[in-house]
Amino acid sequence: MKIQIKNNETVTPFLRGKIQIIQSKEGYRFNIDSILLASFVKITDKPSKLVDLGTGSGIVLVLLGLKYKKINLYGVELQESLFSQAWRNIQLNSLKAQLFKGDIREIRRIFRSESFDYVVFNPPYHYPPPQVERTEKNIARFEIEGKIKDFVKASSYLLKNGGKLFTIVPTSRFSEVIDFLVQKKLQPKRYRAVHPTINENASHVLIEAAKGGKTGGETFEKPLIVYEDSYKKKYTPEVEFLLENFC
Repeated sequence: MKIQIKNNETVTPFLRGKIQIIQSKEGYRFNIDSILLASFVKITDKPSKLVDLGTGSGIVLVLLGLKYKKINLYGVELQESLFSQAWRNIQLNSLKAQLFKGDIREIRRIFRSESFDYVVFNPPYHYPPPQVERTEKNIARFEIEGKIKDFVKASSYLLKNGGKLFTIVPTSRFSEVIDFLVQKKLQPKRYRAVHPTINENASHVLIEAAKGGKTGGETFEKPLIVYEDSYKKKYTPEVEFLLENFC
């Protein structure tokens, strides 16, 4: 099957050419958050169902498809342009996954409750500035068409009891997100702070939560340091490995 690449798109080889990702030249492009989130997902590779909410260009699904061969993968994306890219990226990388174009705020129209073992999301987590343009990039970055709490609500609806959620959020919204999770019976269980460099405060936090989990027993993993030298854009060995091999 020949995959069409539009004039406003580019194909980015990734992981030393193991995968290729179609992205917009000027619109939304995935960043390192997606790679860190996909690497944070720790699940058993057995027949089960995982959904990526707001899948964008499908990068998280493609990465998880490399790592887990027995998981049934699903994705939901609202924006037509990104949905198209995700669908073509699945074809381009010979990945078995099902995509649905829809609004996670109306997730009941797409899936039945308690349909999934795992939910992953890298949400638009910035507050929108006044009179923000509704561009592809802005909708993916700002809480314009769905807020973090909407993603949490959808996750609680979709997960089976005991199912797991994985997400990444900025530290500035950490306590707010924890409140959202607990309110929706999603008990945080594992955390990993992401630091730009070893001498800088954490900028993001990776979170794993369990549907219906009991309080207590949380794990704080060692910090994830992105750069050895941020000025020279020199990554740490761990991040370099993720960007070149992933798994």
